[in-house]
Amino acid sequence: MNTGSAKSFLPSKTERWVLALSLIFLLVNLAAIVLKENYFLSLLPVFLGLIYLYFFSVETIFLIIAFTSPLAINLSDWDARLAVSLPTEPLMAGLLLIFLLKSLYELNKWKAFLRNPVTIAFLIYFVWIAFSSLTSQMPLVSWKFFVSHLWLIVPMYFFGTRLFFLKESTQRNFVIVQFIALVFVAIYTLVRHAGYNFGDDESHWVMQPFYKDHAIYGSAIALFIPVMFFMFTDKKYNFTQKFFMMASIVVLILALLFSYSRAAWLGFFIAIGIGIIVLFRIKFKVIIIGFLILLLGGLFFQSQIMHRLEKNKQDSSEDIVENIESISNISTDASNLERMNRWNCAFRMTADYPVCGTGPGTYQFLYAPYQFSYEKTIISTNAGTLGNAHSEFLGAMAETGIPGMLSVVFLVFAIFFYGFHTYSRLRRVDRSKARFVLGLVLGLVTYFTHAFLNNFLDSDKIAIPVWGFVAIIVANGLALENKPKEEETTSGENAD
Repeated sequence: MNTGSAKSFLPSKTERWVLALSLIFLLVNLAAIVLKENYFLSLLPVFLGLIYLYFFSVETIFLIIAFTSPLAINLSDWDARLAVSLPTEPLMAGLLLIFLLKSLYELNKWKAFLRNPVTIAFLIYFVWIAFSSLTSQMPLVSWKFFVSHLWLIVPMYFFGTRLFFLKESTQRNFVIVQFIALVFVAIYTLVRHAGYNFGDDESHWVMQPFYKDHAIYGSAIALFIPVMFFMFTDKKYNFTQKFFMMASIVVLILALLFSYSRAAWLGFFIAIGIGIIVLFRIKFKVIIIGFLILLLGGLFFQSQIMHRLEKNKQDSSEDIVENIESISNISTDASNLERMNRWNCAFRMTADYPVCGTGPGTYQFLYAPYQFSYEKTIISTNAGTLGNAHSEFLGAMAETGIPGMLSVVFLVFAIFFYGFHTYSRLRRVDRSKARFVLGLVLGLVTYFTHAFLNNFLDSDKIAIPVWGFVAIIVANGLALENKPKEEETTSGENAD
């Protein structure tokens, strides 16, 4: 009996191999550090662990990407030759490879996904990017743009939709882990910003190295507030969870306020307005009538409006009210004037290349000759720095022509049409899910409003949450299609 007990403490053959290999690795790694000062071998266990997760727990990879996206560091801030965001972009590239391998035998089996209007819009978008890359003025830049968008979009949307469909719990986890990481960044930024008395000038860089400037930082924060607010109102969370949610939401609201990002503020308030319209079920005809009244009023008083705008001399500042007033300053505010300069360049580039554009990703390298001297500002540059076309839509028009811009418009329209339609159907089945989906849609409203004034979808910081949100919405819509029709028509009163 004692012998049997002693044997139970002896390692098995597999365990002995693991121990032996681990010891060999430790010795070799120690020798590399001491003799060669080479630390890269220390990353081998991490690399092997990630390989294991890619094949046996891909949802864990998704959550790692989600958590690290607000915390990722772009190496281009230190070395212009290394424009890669660590660790998210390499992890996304790995997911792209896994997706391509799996799609060889699995994707065609999911015909409902391929027929989805959002998927069709994405396919049209990619086809046109590829086509316009063939006619690009800078082919190497355009094909690099195409590949980078493949690993930003395909893993999050095409692979993500399948994952969120099969493992529903991953949907909320994907949002929550990003939210937690973003709160850490917001606290870091607020504490650092407080040391400068929340100055306007300092607001442009205090979030570094996590976000390159206040505009992308503000847009990321605005994305998450609506969905987390609706999760906070969900009955499935207990008091402690709700307390931490609300405390974190307050932190993000303060961070949004002190980001001094006027475009992010605008998107956030428009999302609130649309949320009120949806929740209170204001009739569509009332919205149309109100819009037409505003449009006619704008046309009738356009001379007075332009005169008023030209008289506005309020520049952006750390005073919140003055900052809001500066949004309409098109006479002296350098930020607004430079944005108009970039937009005008996009229109002139489109006039020269209306069908295929200058090529995906080429705007920043080719816009300089299209600037007029009288439109330049104190922050104008010929070097392609300080942002791109400052619009997802006009940037696409300049780089991929009018058809390319229309493909982006169609994609955005498909996302919102399908999103609101899915919310409407979910209200009759599961109101908890419906509120969650509505929060995601309103988060996307904040970004795509912002997208008229800036373009950040070429950054993992925004691409991961935006396309991840879209994937969750589509996954919920596809799940509804699998439900019997009678389930959809039942009342959702007790669905919570």
